[in-house]
Amino acid sequence: MRSIRKSQIARYIMTGGATTAVNYIVYIAAQAAGTDYLTANCAAWLFAVIFSFFANRELVFHSTGSKIREFMQFFWLRLATLASETLLLFALIEGVGFGNLLSKVLVSVITVILNYLTCRYGIFNKGGISDE
Repeated sequence: MRSIRKSQIARYIMTGGATTAVNYIVYIAAQAAGTDYLTANCAAWLFAVIFSFFANRELVFHSTGSKIREFMQFFWLRLATLASETLLLFALIEGVGFGNLLSKVLVSVITVILNYLTCRYGIFNKGGISDE
């Protein structure tokens, strides 16, 4: 069995946990400062995307590809994730009546899976190592 350090999925989970922490810290802080949940989500997203790009590129996928090309792909795909996340948050909070933190957790599960697949098979699939 491979060690956790060599497992791409384990590294993704660990950096994803740190990215999620950045996202939630910014989201909760913005909400505490009186920012509405949609604006708070956008701010949380921006901070998390920047952190996540460097963590994924360096620690998870060990990419040696063009940093600019990868960042642009990463940013645009994450922007699509933001749009999806925002629509789902709105639907769960305004439409279904769930609380905003519960909705954020439910939406996060979906986006984590989609983001891994996008990074693994789209953005960082050339030039780095693949352990899985």
